[in-house]
Amino acid sequence: MVQHINLLTQRKVHKGFLNLALMGLGALVLVLAALAAMAEWRLQQQIRVQSQTRRRVADLRAAIDQKRQALGLAESEAMQRQVVQLRSQVEAKRDWADLLKKGELGNARGYSQWLETLAGVHVDGVWLQGLEIVKGGQSVGIQGKSLNADAVMRYIDAVNEAFKPMNVRFTAMEITQDAVNAEPGSPRQVPTLTFKIY
Repeated sequence: MVQHINLLTQRKVHKGFLNLALMGLGALVLVLAALAAMAEWRLQQQIRVQSQTRRRVADLRAAIDQKRQALGLAESEAMQRQVVQLRSQVEAKRDWADLLKKGELGNARGYSQWLETLAGVHVDGVWLQGLEIVKGGQSVGIQGKSLNADAVMRYIDAVNEAFKPMNVRFTAMEITQDAVNAEPGSPRQVPTLTFKIY
């Protein structure tokens, strides 16, 4: 028995399946291309709408600015900002002025008048060795030497009298006697007093 096998028909089946797969793939590519084109078209539309919206917003802002200028609101807002700045500057300067009034930063006129007044006070037997102005001029101390306690008392009275117009008064004092150098052969020294008034 002889049997004939047609090999060409089986090939046609494979070829038909391959053609069908290629056609399906082609259709899928066409659908994806169409979806991409549609997405691109929508994106371009959104970009146009966005640019139109921006132009409208810019036009509206320009119109609002024109109306503000016509009503004088722009100037009043600028003035309001300046007022806020000036208030902060005034507050800072007020703080400094308060410190100066309280004397915490010293005397705004300086201490030259004090020094001139102090230079004008003279009592025989008293000589100054130091002046100390601390706490912004709220505390003043004068140091010196004297030959006797009476001269120191006269000096304190004279200083208080001279400083009376400036509302400065010295109310405390310290007096100590200096040690005398008693070495043999040295010239005889006069005992001195060291004083401090404040």
